[in-house]
Amino acid sequence: MTVSIHQIRVVMLWTLLLVGMVLHFNYHVSKIFYVESVMRPGADGTLPPMVYVLRNVFYHLPMLFIVLALYGQQYWLRGLLFLVSLPYTLAHALHVIDAFNKPTIDWLGQVILLSMLFGLSVLLNVTAWQYWRKNPAVA
Repeated sequence: MTVSIHQIRVVMLWTLLLVGMVLHFNYHVSKIFYVESVMRPGADGTLPPMVYVLRNVFYHLPMLFIVLALYGQQYWLRGLLFLVSLPYTLAHALHVIDAFNKPTIDWLGQVILLSMLFGLSVLLNVTAWQYWRKNPAVA
């Protein structure tokens, strides 16, 4: 199996996005070290189902995409990797916009990180497109 530079880039970009999302959560909970409450208003000690959805979408699925990109080179799979990258870019764009709508903007933490994640996701879109289109004949 020949590995292309696009394949390596897709794997690395998904990995960086995954690390970035872990950092994003870490930035939120690191507030507890400075005696700031990280508890959401109205929280009652139970995790809402949406937390599990978000974990699957932003942590578990990217790990699956990394494995698929590492071991699969089929044309349809490369297309799938491009298509699934698009909603992630939309989610990162909306997250950056949301960060600017907060009462206090965390420039040094979340805004920089979220902007980087958005940029990385755009790079992933471009790279996944190039990987998909580079040689359609490869099955």
